[in-house]
Amino acid sequence: MLCSRLIRGSNLLKTGIRQSKITSPSSLLPATSSFSTTLSKRSSGDHVRMWTAERLVSIAQIPICIVPFIWSTPINDAIFCTLAILHSHWGIEAIVVDYIRPSLFNGSTVIPNICVSLVWALSAFTLGALYYFNYTDVGIINSIKMLWRL
Repeated sequence: MLCSRLIRGSNLLKTGIRQSKITSPSSLLPATSSFSTTLSKRSSGDHVRMWTAERLVSIAQIPICIVPFIWSTPINDAIFCTLAILHSHWGIEAIVVDYIRPSLFNGSTVIPNICVSLVWALSAFTLGALYYFNYTDVGIINSIKMLWRL
């Protein structure tokens, strides 16, 4: 109603715009308008659990960055490497998902899926390499200690 009163009272009708062109102000607006705070597409995962897992890994990294330097065992090395790779994997995966999205490739999901797969492959290779180094050589913590002694 406010729009129709503004159009009728304005100088637009008097300065050459004919009444026949503007049939009613409501025809200028979309037929239906709705507002919703829910997603139109269901989410593909339980993000609360994922966020909780990420926070738990971040909190667990505080003692696991100290304990292996005091008490070095292969188990402590493995936990240290697992948490470090898991934490970095989630961070890199979030970057790839955010910045290599299908809308940049005209809706095609081929390149984003390849990039996410590469992140998984890189994380798996790195974790495997660190496990191999831990169990066939001096281990990651002892190698850091050796570097500090130099």
